[in-house]
Amino acid sequence: MTSTTPAAPAATADAAPDPGARTPAPPPPAGAHTGTAVPLRVRDVDTDQIIPARFCTNTERTGFAEGLFADWRAAGSGCVLDDPRHHGASVIVAAENFGTGSSREAAVWALAQSGVRAVLSPRFGDIFRANAWLNGLYAVTVPQSFVDAVWRAVDDDPATEVRVDLADLTVTAAGLVQPFALDADTQIRLLRGQDAIGATLHHEDDVRTYEARRAPTPTTTARFPAAKDRPLAGRTRRAGQEATMPPEDSVHALYRRIDEGDFTGFAALFHEDAVYHRPGSPALVGRDAIEAYYRDERTVADGTHTLSRVLLSDGALAVDGSFSGHLTDGREQAHRFAEIYEFGPDGLFTRRDSFLFVLNF
Repeated sequence: MTSTTPAAPAATADAAPDPGARTPAPPPPAGAHTGTAVPLRVRDVDTDQIIPARFCTNTERTGFAEGLFADWRAAGSGCVLDDPRHHGASVIVAAENFGTGSSREAAVWALAQSGVRAVLSPRFGDIFRANAWLNGLYAVTVPQSFVDAVWRAVDDDPATEVRVDLADLTVTAAGLVQPFALDADTQIRLLRGQDAIGATLHHEDDVRTYEARRAPTPTTTARFPAAKDRPLAGRTRRAGQEATMPPEDSVHALYRRIDEGDFTGFAALFHEDAVYHRPGSPALVGRDAIEAYYRDERTVADGTHTLSRVLLSDGALAVDGSFSGHLTDGREQAHRFAEIYEFGPDGLFTRRDSFLFVLNF
């Protein structure tokens, strides 16, 4: 009763969807789909009706067909999906607001595993519609007048076929041709027969080129610059002074050294007259005072800094990140922070201003 192009086998009349079948969801269809239809004259069908929550017990995308409209179909309720006239149908023609409610992706998996390849409705739940197209299920928005016309045609002749064509973005049924809208990225992806990962891999060469050219921006301590930090070309080391680095490398080294407890190496990244401004506390003036504070007065026992952003401007650098660890009294500590650094021609930090956003104490 159904066919999918290009090069997809047609289903036969005795190949009706088996609600109890535990089979993987099919790959995304490509090009177009043609099949007979089920007229679903029910408004506001939510995802808990499509597949009740008790069936959502795994994330492997298998075994969901048995839960499709399970409460509707219980005890021989006469659900239209079980009407023998619509045996083998692969298109649901639904009333308004199909797929509202929770965001469960299993609603799409249950439909696909039961043989449904397209759903037509005047309006969908936004998340359901997004999930449907991501999984290759055609969730096609059409006017109520078109839905009414298809309902009448299917009532008169259950063998009436509905064709959804992605190439020209039309639905054809009952002698009518109805255009529909679809974003170009989804259209191209499905015409290629790709899922979302396949669509990304289609641009793998571009991604690799970008990654090779962009400046590294580490976001975890595991990716901070290694101990053998890169010297800054054209700058020399003065006696007793840290070998200079590009400021963006220096700030990564700074947090790494704090987390490792290397307070001497941490302080060496500051100019000898540097000033450190902390919220609610007197400023620390001088490299020695900064080191002494971290070594003897800091109330943090251990933890990890994670940087989200590093922004560099002329003579200044700003960072945004988070910290998670323990205080010296054993309590857990977590906060976000933003800091601004100024640095001199030698690359050493001359000023540090800290701003904390505490998540817990």
